[in-house]
Amino acid sequence: MEVNADNHLEPAPKEIQIKSEENVNEIVPVKNEDETESIAKEMQIKYEEKVNELESDKKESGAEEIQLKSEEGNREIDPEEKENQSESAVKEDPFAYLDRDDFTSEKYKIEIRNLPKHYGIAEFKKLINTKLELNCSKVKTPNRNGKWLYMCFRSEEDKNTALSTLNGYNWKNTKLDASNAKAVPDPLVKKRNEQFDDCPEVKKIKLDNAGAEQQMISSVTPFFNISYKEQLTKKTSSIKNVLMDYSRRLKRIKCGQAIVDWLKKQQNTNNGLPCELLEIQSLKNDPEKCVGYRNKCEFTIGMDVENKEPIVGFRVGAYNQGKTCVAPIDNILNVPQRMKDVVKCFQDLVRASKVPVFDPENYTGHWRQLTVRLSLKTGQLMLICVVHTENMEDSALTSLKQLILSYFTEGAGTDCKVDSLYFQKAKKRAAGEGNSFPLELLHGQGYIIEEVKGLKLRISPESFFQINTAASEVLFDAAKDLASINSQTTVLDVCCGSGTIGLSIAKDCAQVIGVEIQEEAVNMAKLNATENGITNAIFFAGKAEEIMNRREFQNPENANDVVAIVDPPRAGLHNKAILLLRRMTHLKRLVYMSCNPKGAMQNFLSLSMAESKTKQGAPFVPVKAVPVDMFPQTPHCELIVYFERLES
Repeated sequence: MEVNADNHLEPAPKEIQIKSEENVNEIVPVKNEDETESIAKEMQIKYEEKVNELESDKKESGAEEIQLKSEEGNREIDPEEKENQSESAVKEDPFAYLDRDDFTSEKYKIEIRNLPKHYGIAEFKKLINTKLELNCSKVKTPNRNGKWLYMCFRSEEDKNTALSTLNGYNWKNTKLDASNAKAVPDPLVKKRNEQFDDCPEVKKIKLDNAGAEQQMISSVTPFFNISYKEQLTKKTSSIKNVLMDYSRRLKRIKCGQAIVDWLKKQQNTNNGLPCELLEIQSLKNDPEKCVGYRNKCEFTIGMDVENKEPIVGFRVGAYNQGKTCVAPIDNILNVPQRMKDVVKCFQDLVRASKVPVFDPENYTGHWRQLTVRLSLKTGQLMLICVVHTENMEDSALTSLKQLILSYFTEGAGTDCKVDSLYFQKAKKRAAGEGNSFPLELLHGQGYIIEEVKGLKLRISPESFFQINTAASEVLFDAAKDLASINSQTTVLDVCCGSGTIGLSIAKDCAQVIGVEIQEEAVNMAKLNATENGITNAIFFAGKAEEIMNRREFQNPENANDVVAIVDPPRAGLHNKAILLLRRMTHLKRLVYMSCNPKGAMQNFLSLSMAESKTKQGAPFVPVKAVPVDMFPQTPHCELIVYFERLES
């Protein structure tokens, strides 16, 4: 992992040029659904041809191998050679990573048992970090509110201090039990070792490049070979299951007789569902937008399976599945062609640089990730080159930045027409460090322009923006229609990001009041409002559960017609924010947008539980729901649920 001073980075040779190669899966304009389906069928045929070609090559080489073996059949195998041949069939040590010099939280870990019956992780962290001042780097919880958890430290001394302090410590009338914890095995090595369990004498058949690519395609776009009509049917069925699960779980909690009666009436009216389910919204009438639609992708830089050559693409599987190899994205349906061309161009740079790619197993190497943001409307392009800089010499780091800059401003990379070029370091985080490292702008402007609903919006490297620009317009229209927004409506835009949803409906309502936890996103929202001449939108930075206590939310000018539009991250909205929304007596309508409906279930239930000491305010119940297909070729689907107060 360490870069020696004399092991300097060489600039890419000027002879390297991007060859215009014919893409075997060029996405062509299509006019109807049949043509969209034909793309998937054509891809399947090409995969089979590719696999057959490789199998043919293997058979030919196999014949030569058989001949060689027959010539050597009578030769006695040298004991040393025999040992080398069987060496690869020996199980690896899944705990070898503990002996490496690099830090892992598994080295200094303790287990805390006999925790109180009722406690919160935030409470526990406050106890150990603020009151007891223990230098804990991480708290791991196997399950929510479980009877035990793990604490990790950065040194043996810190670990021992925590052990002596916490063992027998009385917290909430309970004596804690602290002891040393065993490290977990490396999941990658553990998975590789599993091949020996059933048949230890047989060596596992290696995956080839064609097989790796097929696995990756099936993982990234599982619906690539299913007609779009069938995709929509499957997604509608999935949403029905979510709504039925909501009904089942609502019955099991203390929801009150009024909600039980309401639910029974709704199920009788809506074929067993708790609310009316509208037809799934999609771009089925514009099939060419159902492929190549992603405006952002994070590509892994790794090695291919067969040749161990650097490749920029998607991981074949997860680390804990025993897979670290990467496969090309040439045949991925939802990645636009221009993005594929940019990836190929960047891959040429990686290979020519002679700088090793990052190895997630040993934490060596440097090239790690390429993030691409592309506006399919304006054509503007942003690249973020992520490099693992652990133990990297300053001179080598400077040379690598210059190499990237020169390549895209003077070399073959100029064909990519990059508008915004960033560099980002990546390394193991120390205690107290955030989830991301600072971005360094190497070239161009610090943002790209995206167009949606007639607005021109600035998109920064860390801005949240719907992954499918064309479908996002369908999404926003559906949310606006469900909320019955008019010129007298005040819209509370909760988790507003860079203001996209609120700004897109600002012209149709009285006022938009937004809240977002990321300050940078809020600054971008304010700038987007100014640049689009929108004067009836204001935005605040901070946690929703705190900011919504402000007067602007609690007592808006148009308090007679207020609707909240909630678009939280995949994990959902913090429960404190849900409780605060319930306490807003002037709030009668709420639109909840979720890209992970199953993950939002707890929020749905918290909105609908009967009023109590902790859940003040009349409950919200679902009235209408509409799925929106934001992710063609995959099983994922956005769900919008319209809630209204259930007044007694």
